[in-house]
Amino acid sequence: MPKVKVTNGDLLQKEINRLKKRSRALEHELGDRVQYLKGNYGKMALNSVLPGSAKNSAVLGVLGRVAKVAWQSGKFKSLSTSALMTALEFAGVRLGINLFDKFRKGRSKKKKAKAAAEKEED
Repeated sequence: MPKVKVTNGDLLQKEINRLKKRSRALEHELGDRVQYLKGNYGKMALNSVLPGSAKNSAVLGVLGRVAKVAWQSGKFKSLSTSALMTALEFAGVRLGINLFDKFRKGRSKKKKAKAAAEKEED
């Protein structure tokens, strides 16, 4: 129903009832969407990390079981842990150097700008 110009009490009451019905319908639609998210958030999260993985969930299930068995193996666990730690240390060092360089360059730009501003004043 299109918006109606309210001119008397009856039309006002009809418009209030129409808006209440619409409000209830929107609440039910929102509830349905929340239920959908509750049922599918795991697949959505996995799909955001590994695009296309939700389509191949059976393959991922098999890979998950293989990874679980491999993780229970002591040698594989120690090897994967040390490889992960090495990769994290490397990334941390690179990130730290990059952040330090960015900070240093920013400070030198500010000093140069300040020196140029002081020269212009003289």
